[in-house]
Amino acid sequence: MTPAEAREGFTRLLQTPEAELDLAEAALLIAAEEYADLRPAVYLNQIARMGTELKHRIRAEVEPRRVVEVANAYLFEELHFRGNRQEYYDPRNSFLNEVLDRRVGIPITLAVLYVAVAERAGLPVRGVGMPGHFLVKYAPATSGEIFIDAFNGRTLTREECAKMLNEMYGGEVKMRPALLEPSTKRQILSRILNNLKSLYLSRGDLPRALSASDRIMLADPHLTSEWRDRGMIHFQMHHDAEALTDFTRYLAVRPEPEDAPRVKQLRGQLISRVN
Repeated sequence: MTPAEAREGFTRLLQTPEAELDLAEAALLIAAEEYADLRPAVYLNQIARMGTELKHRIRAEVEPRRVVEVANAYLFEELHFRGNRQEYYDPRNSFLNEVLDRRVGIPITLAVLYVAVAERAGLPVRGVGMPGHFLVKYAPATSGEIFIDAFNGRTLTREECAKMLNEMYGGEVKMRPALLEPSTKRQILSRILNNLKSLYLSRGDLPRALSASDRIMLADPHLTSEWRDRGMIHFQMHHDAEALTDFTRYLAVRPEPEDAPRVKQLRGQLISRVN
């Protein structure tokens, strides 16, 4: 699959209604732009087999906590999926094929895998985009919720999620119910791509950062700050016309953001150069 074919497939998949959008397939199409020999169907079949196996194991379980214990034991103890603490900022952790091949990842990709396998086993699970640490929520209709921290292979209560958030941000980010609400699949894809964009920018890899930003715009076109971010990347790459377009659109949607003086200054430079 060429990068162009992967991009076309990703774009087409994003036209799917939320309930029908295959999160794992979309994540694999993100990876396919980086891995020319990646065949998503191979990995989707692997995930399907894992889902079938998990469904077989939980067949007799009805108590929610026990269901999650069985799922966690299968994925974390038997299959050895775990958080990559040693190389947390390795871009490979953001690619689902690498997570499946190497059995390590970051919170969001491990959560995507968990959701993909559990959904195929018939479990009511959703990804939760808590700041700083992506989670999974298991919420059966008949009883309460259980949060799963796929990076650390453990379950959490709502109170324990709040404690984790407090420790990560030193109390500067206060827990509120909205932070533990499920994310949409498009929001999850945007977050994966934003992680990649940040990694590539930190390494000075502007072409890959631009590719990630382009796909964020596809996944979440209402994310207005991305017009600015992509404009900044274009500016650094001397893509003057593209940067001018992105900055102009950003200021049109958000006339007076905090960074307006800086964006307007750069836009002024671009206008003089383009004209």
